[in-house]
Amino acid sequence: MGVVSVINQKGGVAKTTTSLNVASCWAQFGHRVLLIDLDPQSSATKAIFGDREFDNTIYDVLMGGTAIQDVIVHSDSFNLDVVPAEILLSGIDLQLAAHYGRETVLRKKIEPVTRRYDAILIDCSPSLGLMTINALMASKDIIIPICPEYFSLKGIELILETLHNIRVGLGYRVGVRGVVITRFRDRKVTREVIREVEEKFQLRVFNQFIPDSIAVEEAHHNHVPVHDYAPQNLAAKAYRTLAKELW
Repeated sequence: MGVVSVINQKGGVAKTTTSLNVASCWAQFGHRVLLIDLDPQSSATKAIFGDREFDNTIYDVLMGGTAIQDVIVHSDSFNLDVVPAEILLSGIDLQLAAHYGRETVLRKKIEPVTRRYDAILIDCSPSLGLMTINALMASKDIIIPICPEYFSLKGIELILETLHNIRVGLGYRVGVRGVVITRFRDRKVTREVIREVEEKFQLRVFNQFIPDSIAVEEAHHNHVPVHDYAPQNLAAKAYRTLAKELW
């Protein structure tokens, strides 16, 4: 599996929800999983650990001399390891810009632990800035969650343009594992968006769509994966199926 980034510069597409629940399903299947929260909003960190504070986060790994091994925290409820985030990440693009080899800082920092895990999943920030470039340069593949609406197509176009620029400018090829349809409702525009993703962008759309469900948000507030909070919920079943499809 290797390192996979979950990316979309548009907010509100269930990017973090997808990262959390796919990662926890993989762990439930018996895989060794590390989730790296690279979002300044720390949504994944808060969904897993609540208001718990950490002495060190991914910020200290990227900007200081802290080894990633010293930042990893285990979550019993999600059955996986986590590298937490914090709000200081919001200004990290400017700080990274001064670094030599600024696009590959994250790749070098996580290298010591890559062999420990069957999968490392990076929950990216909703932007295409330098921190996200670092995530892409550290990744073998990306997963793109989208809500099926017109503006999602422009977002995919920007992501593919970024991947092209990385390939041409930095000589690194990142694969697109596929597109996950979230907040699914069976409408005409949904079918049109899916068709355009497959035909215009030549991208795989995963068979399992994720329905909108309040149980997912309730699971976040209870700091457990949705498959534990409401095992029979449609979204919980969908994430389990999607996790198998993604693997």
